[in-house]
Amino acid sequence: MRKELLLTTLLLTIVHPDFARAQSFSPTSIEKSSRIDLKGLTKKANSGDTVAQFKLGHAYQFGKGVDKDVSEAIRWYRMAANYGDSSAQANLGYLYEKGPEGVKDLGEAVKWYTRAAVSGSPVAAFNLGLLYLRGQGVAKSSADAHHWIRRAADAKCPEGMAALAYLYAAGLGVPQDPQQALKLARKAAKKNNPQAQASLGILYARGQGVPADATEAVRWLRKSAEADDPAGQFALGFMYEKGQGVKQDFQEALRQYRLAGENGYTQAQAALGQIYELGEGVNVDYEEAASWYRRAVDQGDTLSATRLGALLLEGKGLGRDLQQAVKLWTWAADRGDAYAQFNLAQLYVTGTGVNRDLVKAHSLFTSAGKKLDVSKQLSKLSSKMSQDELAKVQ
Repeated sequence: MRKELLLTTLLLTIVHPDFARAQSFSPTSIEKSSRIDLKGLTKKANSGDTVAQFKLGHAYQFGKGVDKDVSEAIRWYRMAANYGDSSAQANLGYLYEKGPEGVKDLGEAVKWYTRAAVSGSPVAAFNLGLLYLRGQGVAKSSADAHHWIRRAADAKCPEGMAALAYLYAAGLGVPQDPQQALKLARKAAKKNNPQAQASLGILYARGQGVPADATEAVRWLRKSAEADDPAGQFALGFMYEKGQGVKQDFQEALRQYRLAGENGYTQAQAALGQIYELGEGVNVDYEEAASWYRRAVDQGDTLSATRLGALLLEGKGLGRDLQQAVKLWTWAADRGDAYAQFNLAQLYVTGTGVNRDLVKAHSLFTSAGKKLDVSKQLSKLSSKMSQDELAKVQ
């Protein structure tokens, strides 16, 4: 399982860097000093000066000369945005996408990103493309993701070029083209974009679009990791663990995994969970494993939910919590995780933690069978089912 996870996550990392959302900072409208003339700016802003409105929005967003206040930032950005300022529109979209509870509104984020992107903001086009790529606030669409991300890339936005490289590497919205992915990743990496550096390093590691070169891979991954990019940290950790392009060093691999995990990288969190659960180079620590699994689950990782459910079912290092295990497996099963579907099916066969339901068990085994061999389980289950139950699954 551990080997399978690492191989899977490396493949995902290769074509799915953890793109950070970009923000718009107009050099003509942002003061280098943190001190601002609040009274003077407010007077100008209230008279309709969009530059002053943007400055105030930025000041309140980042606490530049005033206390941080997201609501005030939104108020001033909205004034400038309504006057057609594309930078304010882009940042307003950002706050609605990434803001705290009570502010976060993906529908509003899409609206403002779209206005800004149509007005020519490459940052907004990039962010909007990511929303389409992940189906957040809009229907998931690789074609629309490609359209907006390409607009950002064509405007020489490094984040856009890095994301477009990903689309070509994965074949999303465009035919898969490793050479084009490599070309774009190189351009963005030379602009010191850490996501592109991570992608470039992993393309070298895999030999995708270029002859495999572990040493060159490590060079680019290290640049990305030193820029605090979690995808680069995770992939560099993998190279240290496997001794590819660098002397094998599990402690350094673990350090990089932890950095990536602390930076919110889901695959690193899942890998750390398994490292501590299975005692790979460390002492077995079920509490530590559960902590990392929970972080990954919070970000939607179904494999971590399946593993955490198993720990809770078995009571390894944690109090046995059958109800929570069922909840986690149900959540993961509903999202297509074959292992969760398999485990949950077994509970329905025996009536452990749930009402015994052979029809439900059959359905779950069948779903799991799309990825796992469940022929023995289905054969055994069918022999236990009544004619009425068998009729329901035909």
